[in-house]
Amino acid sequence: MGRGLGRLPGGRVPPLWTEWNDRYRDTVRDFWRHALPDVREMGYRLSGSSDLYAWGGRRPYASVNFVTAHDGFTLRDVVSYGRKHNEANGEGNRDGTDDNRSWNCGAEERRTTRPYGRYGGGSRGTC
Repeated sequence: MGRGLGRLPGGRVPPLWTEWNDRYRDTVRDFWRHALPDVREMGYRLSGSSDLYAWGGRRPYASVNFVTAHDGFTLRDVVSYGRKHNEANGEGNRDGTDDNRSWNCGAEERRTTRPYGRYGGGSRGTC
């Protein structure tokens, strides 16, 4: 999550601050690739991640919900590649995370990206 200084565990940033909800990202990606072991997890994320943010009366807008961000796969990459391909940049494919929770949809890529927009607008929290 957007932890910044001190790297607080997810859901423990002080009140009045918002934080990047990587659990939301991971849950949505797992759901769409049919790898979510418990669908109730999706309910928690769509309803504002109260399991993370309700302590001390924090509201759903404490959560910044996202599926992609500046430091990982783009949405197109998430549905186009089963693994990263950074071979050409001189780092030997060692840079970037290997945990992208992505999948290769091939020819279905354009059609598959559409549902992600629905989740951002339909979930509680800051999108």
